[in-house]
Amino acid sequence: MIIGYVIGDATPQQATILAVKPVRLGLYVTMEYDNEKVLGLITNVTRGSPMIDGNTIDVGIVERLNRFDGKIPHYIKATVKLLYNLNSNSQPDLPPIAGTPVSLAEEEDLRKIFSEGDITLGRLIGTNVPVNIRVGALARHLAILAATGSGKSNTVAVLSQRIADIKGSVLIFDYHGEYYRSDIHPLHNIEPKLNPLYLNPREFATLLEIRGNAPIQYRIIRRAFTEYQKSVQEKIKSGDIDFEKLNQTFIKDLEDLIDDQEGKGAKKDSVDEVKNKLEEFADKYSGIIDLTSKDIISNLKTHSVNVVDISPLDEDAMDAIVSHYLRRILDARKEYRRKGTGLRFPVIIVIEEAHVFLSKNDDTLTKFWASRIAREGRKFGVGLIIVSQRPKGLDENILSQMTNKIILKIVEPSDKKYVLEASDNLSEDLVEQLSSLGVGEALIIGNLVKIPAFVKIDLFNGTLGGTDPDMRREWEKAEEEDKLHESLTDFG
Repeated sequence: MIIGYVIGDATPQQATILAVKPVRLGLYVTMEYDNEKVLGLITNVTRGSPMIDGNTIDVGIVERLNRFDGKIPHYIKATVKLLYNLNSNSQPDLPPIAGTPVSLAEEEDLRKIFSEGDITLGRLIGTNVPVNIRVGALARHLAILAATGSGKSNTVAVLSQRIADIKGSVLIFDYHGEYYRSDIHPLHNIEPKLNPLYLNPREFATLLEIRGNAPIQYRIIRRAFTEYQKSVQEKIKSGDIDFEKLNQTFIKDLEDLIDDQEGKGAKKDSVDEVKNKLEEFADKYSGIIDLTSKDIISNLKTHSVNVVDISPLDEDAMDAIVSHYLRRILDARKEYRRKGTGLRFPVIIVIEEAHVFLSKNDDTLTKFWASRIAREGRKFGVGLIIVSQRPKGLDENILSQMTNKIILKIVEPSDKKYVLEASDNLSEDLVEQLSSLGVGEALIIGNLVKIPAFVKIDLFNGTLGGTDPDMRREWEKAEEEDKLHESLTDFG
C-alpha cells in the first residue's frame, strides 16, 4: 500500500516523503529504485498548510478560511531513515530519486529481517512480526536503560527466562529482591556469601582497605592470609576440620597469624594497623563471611536463571559480593579455555541498578571487574548486562563497551544525550523517539538485531517479587487489623 512519495533531495541514509494520508513515527516502509528494495523507518512526522504557514499572524484569515469550507488544505511530510537493502542484504548505497513511491513494509519482508535469531523478545510495534535476537551477540554485552516504571524488570525477566529455555546460564544480582521470589523457571537461588578460601590475597587486602600505597601492610596481610588458607587446605585434605568452628574463629585465627609477623621482622605499629583494619572488616562484612559456602563456580547451573539476592545487604557488602563473583567467573572461564578446568559453560551476568556499582564518579570493586569483563569477557564467554534507570550516572567507558542496547522510554534530555554520546550505533533521530515509547516498548540496537528495531517486549508470564505495592489495599488492611486489635483489647 503506497503511503507517499519521495520529495526533494535524498541521501543513502535519509529521505523526505510527502504522505498520502496520516502516518506515525516508528512505521517501517519500503521503496524500490535502481533495482533495489530498501527498508526504511519513519523517524519524524510534520503536518502543515501552504495557506497557513508559520508566518501567519492574522487570526482572522484562519477564521475566514475555516468558514469557507472547513477543510484547509494541508500536507504531511515524514523523514525516513534508510536502513537496509533487502535485495543485496546490505546497507543502502544509493539515494532514492524524487517521486519514488513509498509503501508500508510487508510482514514477509519484516520477518526476513527481524525473525532470525535464537530467542524471541517481543513483536515489532504495530505488527505481529516476532523480533528475535542472536544470543551469541550478548558476548559483546548489553545495556538495558529506561526511566522508572518503563518495563526494565519485565525485560530482564523475559530475556533471562528465554536464555534459560535454550539451556543457557544467567546470573542476576538481585538488588531489590524482585527475581528470587519470582515465577522464573528454572530458578536457582544462591545465598550471597564470601568464602575466604576462594579470595586471593590482593582481593582480601582490598576488602580490608589496604591500598597499593601501603606495601608493608599488604606484605603482612598477604603472608598471614596465605598461611591461613594453606593451613585450612591441609586440614581439609586430612579430613580433620570443623567448618562451623572455623567460622567462629576465623578472625581470631587470622589475628594470631598477623601477630606472628611481628616476630618475623614486621614493625609493631604496622601489625597493629593491619589488626585494626581486620576488626573493621569483621564489623562490616561479618554477615556475608562463611567458610562453609560453596565457590560461586560450583554453585552456578546451566539451563537456569541463577539469582543472588543482595537486597538485604548494605552497599559495601553488595559491592564485595558482586566484585568477587565477577572475578571468580572471569578467572574460571579463562582457566577453562587455557587448561580445560574451571567453569565449563558461558555465563550471562546481569547487574541491576548498575549506576550504583558502575558510577562515573566513584570507584568500586565491582567497577574494576566489570570493566575487565567489558574488555575481555567476549573472548571467554562471559557476557555482561547492565540495567539502569539513570544512564547519565553510569561510567561512560563501561557504557560505551555495551555494544548492544535495549532502551525503553527515556524522557530526561540529559539521559538521552549521554546515551547518544556513549553509543556508536545510535543516531539522534532514533534517540528523539525514546520519549514517545509506551510502557514495555523499546528500541533495540547493536549486534542483537540486523537493524534497529522498535519492539513491544513480551509480558513475562508470571509474577516478579518487586512489583509496586497496592498502597490503598495495604492501608485498608492495616486499618482492619487495628480495628480487630482494638475490639480484642476491649473484649479483654
